[in-house]
Formats: sequence, C-alpha cells, structure tokens
Amino acid sequence: MLQLSAIVTQGDFSTGNQAEGTITAGLADSTKNAYFLKMISVATEGGQVINYSNRFSISGMTGTAAATYKDAVPGGTDGPDGEDNAANNADSGAGTSTMGTGDGVPYPLQTGLTKYAPMQPIPPTKITKKQYSPLYPTSAVTIATTWLPNPTIVTTVTASQTFSVSSMENTAAPASNPNPDMAKFLNRWKD
Repeated sequence: MLQLSAIVTQGDFSTGNQAEGTITAGLADSTKNAYFLKMISVATEGGQVINYSNRFSISGMTGTAAATYKDAVPGGTDGPDGEDNAANNADSGAGTSTMGTGDGVPYPLQTGLTKYAPMQPIPPTKITKKQYSPLYPTSAVTIATTWLPNPTIVTTVTASQTFSVSSMENTAAPASNPNPDMAKFLNRWKD
C-alpha cells in the first residue's frame, strides 16, 4: 500500500461526514482500479478503526507508478480489509492487534489521539558499544511563546515486552562477625 496523498489530516465528524481535497494529475498514472480511500477514525476509548473504500479508477492521471505497485493491484474493486483496533478493553491488556505494536508506522508519522511506540529493546548480556548513539532520531522542540492549542495526542501505548527473566535467591551463608582481635580494633573507633 502506497499513500499518494492525504486529503484531510484532521477531520472531525462533528463538522459533518464529508471531506474535500485536490490531487494533482502528476501524482500517479491511470491504472485501472488502483485507487482507494483510507479513513482512520479514533475511538473515544482509545485506539483506531481504519476503513477502506472500494477501489476505483481516475482518468487523466499523467504521473507514473512503479511496476511493483501496478502488479499488486487486484483485478476486482474490493478495497483492503478494514482494521478494528479500538482499545475497548485497553485496561485489561486484551488488545493484541497489530496496531498495538505500531503497525510499522514510524512514531512521528502517526496521527490521532493515541500513538503506538515500538517494544523496548531487550537488554544485551554484554556491553560492547564504545560510543553512545540514540536508537531513534530526536524530536523537534519548539518553545511556546503564546498559548498553545489543545493537545492532539492523549496517550502513547508501548508494545508489551515479550521476554522474561528468571532469578533465584542467594543461598550463600552471610559473612561471620569479625574475630575478637578485629572487634577490639573496631571498638577503639567507637565514640
């Protein structure tokens, strides 16, 4: 799936259920049934529901598309299967959808009230690095000089760790008290 254009980035059902946008003719070519619309809805309980339209054709397109995308277009008009990743049971940890693992969308490119972070990496058994380097690029920071709008991100869900650690108690006997000569020496320093 290749996203060609975003028609509406911050839609709101309270303002109506229609969206308008413009795409340029040079965006792609006129491959039959190559196009479909993707709508991401954010659930009030958290999570997202993704719906896809049926496939359709657009005539008059003058751009080009890679052969891999043309070959991937199915013969029919059915769009991709929808994804219901609403976190109706978010507190119970029952959500095991692919969206809970980030769904391959980089964190900075995710939109909606909930963002999904990748699983924390498993710590190594040995430290081999000599130089520190961040795992992910840093986020841009802008200092606010006026009142900011309401936040667009409510929560971040990080995928659960899948490894486990086992441990056991230390059964070694504790060290004995100091011998009498050492005890006399240590008593000299008591106040």
